[in-house]
Amino acid sequence: MFSKTAVKPALIIFLTTRIFLSVWAIVMLALIPLPEEPDEGLRPYLGEPILHDDLSGSLLGPWQRFDSQHYLRIARQGYANEADSVFPPLYPLAIRALGSLFGGGATANLAAAIFLANLAFLGLLILLHNVVSTELGPDSATRTIVYLALFPTGFFLLAPYTESLFILLALGAIWAARNGRFWLAGLLGLFASPTRLTGWILLVPIAYEYWQQRKWKWDTAVLAPTLPAWGTAAFMGWRWWVGLPDLRWVYEKYWFQTTGFPGRDLVTAVTTFFFRGAARAGEFTLIFDFVVTLFLVAATIWSFRRLNATFGLYSALLLLFMLLPASENYKPLYSFSRYALAFFPAFILLGLAGKRPWLNRLILYPFLLLYLYLSGQFFIWGWVA
Repeated sequence: MFSKTAVKPALIIFLTTRIFLSVWAIVMLALIPLPEEPDEGLRPYLGEPILHDDLSGSLLGPWQRFDSQHYLRIARQGYANEADSVFPPLYPLAIRALGSLFGGGATANLAAAIFLANLAFLGLLILLHNVVSTELGPDSATRTIVYLALFPTGFFLLAPYTESLFILLALGAIWAARNGRFWLAGLLGLFASPTRLTGWILLVPIAYEYWQQRKWKWDTAVLAPTLPAWGTAAFMGWRWWVGLPDLRWVYEKYWFQTTGFPGRDLVTAVTTFFFRGAARAGEFTLIFDFVVTLFLVAATIWSFRRLNATFGLYSALLLLFMLLPASENYKPLYSFSRYALAFFPAFILLGLAGKRPWLNRLILYPFLLLYLYLSGQFFIWGWVA
């Protein structure tokens, strides 16, 4: 059970960010109104009706952005569009199920998607505070969840994306494994893998904990660490069974990404900075994604030294998976600032570092400024991550 010391700060942070983003979205769209007609190149609504009137337009409409529309289209029509088939099915299925309870239709599905993401975000804040408080103390725990919530792309944790749900399941799986509850860890990993394609990596930290605690002593729980891989295998097998194209082909055709040597996008970014390469030349988002990537590399290494090997393995495999795709002719380090949210060990390390008041200010003030800027850009259909 979670203590009140975890619930109270988590609830305060959740309500503060939830209310602020709702008001901020209204302000941004009042200052920079959007055209009422869709533009599939700049504002791809993917067949969803544009919500811009009444209360639904104010509270739900600003979240009809980018990947949200793909999840909503899958909830509405399944994988009828090949481009959508890179998105695993758990979140869209949950949207469809809950949306039907809300009355069905586009507005109900969007409300369900936001509700699910927000509920997962609140659960994530509570669980992360509880984990860090148990391992490092309540002060570090509160700073950790503040830094996560106010990270420049932290608003995605409240958006109808899979960020909150995936991180909640991943953290829950690893924490259950560290407490010797391997079947629960495997089951949470099993749900994480059809939420995000990276979910399969949970088998390694769970297996490592099993080896540490039981030295591979044979019992039925030895099978539990394999469950995350089975979730991914089931999704890939289903794609093949129904005749969907190869995943690599879909990524290359629709998402302009190929699989290459890990870190090739880092090289592309550097050549863009110093040798005037064409990829996202002059864009702030590329610079920010590059800085975030360097931070994740450093935090992953430090996780092994300051935290534990389980958190380090999770971060290392997640980083490796992220560095495999290459998109030289489009956007190198594509969405890394958003993917960084899944690196909860990095935020735990920031929570430790923030005990020094000057360092806490050095972390928090830039976070807040970038949070305002990037969330505002998101609401007016500006690409940020």
